[in-house]
Amino acid sequence: MTPEDMLDKIVLGSHVSPGRVRLRGHDRARDWDIKAAAGQTGATSSLNGHPIGEFEAEFTLAVDPHWEWDEIADWTEFQRVLDSMTSSPTPMALPIYHPDLARNHFSEVSVANVGGLVHDGKGGAVVVVKFIEYRPPRPVRATSATARSGSGSAAQEPGTQPRPDPNAAAKREVAELLAQAEAV
Repeated sequence: MTPEDMLDKIVLGSHVSPGRVRLRGHDRARDWDIKAAAGQTGATSSLNGHPIGEFEAEFTLAVDPHWEWDEIADWTEFQRVLDSMTSSPTPMALPIYHPDLARNHFSEVSVANVGGLVHDGKGGAVVVVKFIEYRPPRPVRATSATARSGSGSAAQEPGTQPRPDPNAAAKREVAELLAQAEAV
């Protein structure tokens, strides 16, 4: 497959999708718990992890009898792969690849819904498949967002020592390099 073809196809397991694919909803959300401060202005926020992602893939299929090319017939085989993921009592996930999905860290999916073929009146058809990400649970400790120095007021509880800045040495080095550059 050429790099241009990679944008038109998905690879599901070892199967390349027929037709041209268009992805929607493959955003990567973060799960934030935001709590307003009682009797004060402001709020606290805690990152609770990354929820399971869902997205749609719209496949445009064409038929060209002159070139003996029938993507609707190829879809029948590809739909068997999709259906096999949820045909047993325990759903199965398959690896998926598309450059835009990889960019947002989608690597394994199962099928949430396979739409019916919608014929376009010109011999082709469109079908929409909804995918749901598979990601086995792993314990993640909730983390709170903290203000960085210089980005507003850094909240520090009274009577506690400030944490050392892990980037202090790098910041000093950058400041020294900037000073040297300005001196030239």
